[in-house]
Amino acid sequence: MNDKCAAGTGRFLELMSNSMGITINKLCEIGKYNTNIKISSMCTVFAESEIISLIAEGTPKEDICSAIINAIVSKVCSLVSKSEVNSNYFLTGGLSQNNVILERLSNKLKTPIYTHKYAVFAGSIGAALLACEE
Repeated sequence: MNDKCAAGTGRFLELMSNSMGITINKLCEIGKYNTNIKISSMCTVFAESEIISLIAEGTPKEDICSAIINAIVSKVCSLVSKSEVNSNYFLTGGLSQNNVILERLSNKLKTPIYTHKYAVFAGSIGAALLACEE
């Protein structure tokens, strides 16, 4: 994914939390309990429109936040299901230390999701190693 498409990434969650006027951590804290509300679009522009509509309809903030979390978890699970690897999953990046994301992913995939306290730095470490090779 990239700046043109943030679907299934922490950037999607960041953009959606910005539209709610809260941080990612606050969004996950507020939306930690599952809901039946759905955000149907993974496109940030359309998802943001859905969120604005839900707010205008008076949908509780907790339900909207939970729906946002479910949207990203569903996208990640969809991408994982296309993989031929069906064993252990390890989450890296900015959301790797977020217990709500880890729990929701684990429940949806029906398997533990592993991470490490330094997993948040995986991209930076990889970039540094590539730079050292140059």
